[in-house]
Amino acid sequence: MKDNRGLEKSAVTLQQETAYESLLAGLDKKFMIYKIDAEGLILEANPRFLEKSGWTPKRVLGKPFRVMFPDTREGKAHALKIWRRIRAGRPWQGDVDQVTKDGAPYHVMLTTIPVFSNGGLLYTLMLGTDRTEERELQRKLEEIAYVDPDTGLMNRHKLSDEAEFLISEDRHFTFVYLSIENFHTLMEPGDQDAEKRILQEFVRSMKIYFRNSLFARIGMNEFAVLTPLGSWFAEGFLSFLDEHPIRSELTGLQIRVSGGIAKYPDDQQSFKHLLSASSMARHRVRMEGGNLIASLPKSEQRAVARKLRIEQKLPQALKDGAIQPVFQPQVDMKTGKIIAAEALVRWEDRDLGAVSPAEMIPVAEDCGLIGALGEVMIEAACRQAVSWQQQGVGIRVSCNSSVREFRNGEMTSRVRDILSRTGCPASLLELEITERFAFEAEAEEAIMHQLKALQEEGVSLALDDFGTGSASFRYMQTVPLSKIKIGEEFIASFPTNSKVGKIVDGLVRFGHSLDLTVVAEGVEDEAVWKALEESGCDAVQGYYTGRPMTASQLTERLQAQH
Repeated sequence: MKDNRGLEKSAVTLQQETAYESLLAGLDKKFMIYKIDAEGLILEANPRFLEKSGWTPKRVLGKPFRVMFPDTREGKAHALKIWRRIRAGRPWQGDVDQVTKDGAPYHVMLTTIPVFSNGGLLYTLMLGTDRTEERELQRKLEEIAYVDPDTGLMNRHKLSDEAEFLISEDRHFTFVYLSIENFHTLMEPGDQDAEKRILQEFVRSMKIYFRNSLFARIGMNEFAVLTPLGSWFAEGFLSFLDEHPIRSELTGLQIRVSGGIAKYPDDQQSFKHLLSASSMARHRVRMEGGNLIASLPKSEQRAVARKLRIEQKLPQALKDGAIQPVFQPQVDMKTGKIIAAEALVRWEDRDLGAVSPAEMIPVAEDCGLIGALGEVMIEAACRQAVSWQQQGVGIRVSCNSSVREFRNGEMTSRVRDILSRTGCPASLLELEITERFAFEAEAEEAIMHQLKALQEEGVSLALDDFGTGSASFRYMQTVPLSKIKIGEEFIASFPTNSKVGKIVDGLVRFGHSLDLTVVAEGVEDEAVWKALEESGCDAVQGYYTGRPMTASQLTERLQAQH
């Protein structure tokens, strides 16, 4: 029986070895293969491996497998990582850089397979697939995607990746946003050679001054530097440029540079925050004359961080219904009764606290959410207008609109859909637009068409903050308005400033001459009320007649006046 069992075991072993040899023969045709022993020394190597690596059997056998890896910090780390897996008797697979006998680099997908005998490691099979061409193609694609062709610097996308990596490693650094202020005056228009020379000289200066730093081109004449050095060092770059000036060959003028600084983690904690804060600091420097590198005060750093938190949280707030309206009444000056209300956006967030319209609306416009925000507000206003109508205290409700809501040509259909699903008569809805909006609408036929379509369906249009814009009055002939609202900038000093008084009187008469209702905003006391009454103003809105309030609070006032 023992002999039979031994024969059976030998037969099984023979079958296994035959199957293994057959498998190895198949692998030999597809992979670069070499074997290493328990000490990491090369035992065998197949022709594909020898051809790619440039080694001969005589030269390579007996050498440690680590000679296949570059003699660099990264190469040594890769070899050590793989060796530890091999010593633990575990397979490993991954992309690695290797080198030929002469040191030429190539790239392989390497798989290590431990082979055991009698419970011990017999050898490890190293199977490689040449990925050099694929890696080179990937490098070229990444170069197209991530490298600026004119300067060889990384672009904004790659900069974002690098900054977020540094942040994930909690490595402190200074983000420096630089721009060449007089870039376009240094050369003739279209002189690409001069442009390239100035860019390359500037990049060279950056690299000499900011050593051991990362550089990116993020605009035509704008650059970013991520440096481990502090603000004081970044600010000294201008002195370096004075000592090593870059001049225009055409005019002899020296380049002028402005810059903004933000530090991680002291000032901001994400790439987006760092970019925004440094950009704002640079903009402030430019507004104050330029040729300086500075950072924002702490209070403004906090404002930048808050703005970006608002941007991050706004989409979810819109989905969750956290954006709600409050209503400020408009009071008829002859009867003293509420005749309309403006829906004002409010957002109370657990982390951010109260988010004002002045904070929210610019963010919504910048991140493409103004349409969604406007739709939420119009629908809420329409539902409330219907509720008041059903209670017998119906009034018109107005909502602020941005020109960006009309740019895609779908505003008319969106308003129609809202009116339809809320059951709100068009006559109860009013859209408020600014003078800038009106000026742009007058020049854009598609927007004007939408405004006229809404007006024809019964939706009223009011011109908000009238008299505070810089546009001409030409749009008054074409935009289908029914109301103008005089801005509170005039109203506050109306009773005490004779010049302002004459302006307000003139605006009221102007509105009436066009058969428009005139409303004064920002009315806060009785003196202003009386002065407006004498001017013939139709209605007022402000703290004197009612602060912004909830729908239920305004309902009580409406019921009390009936």
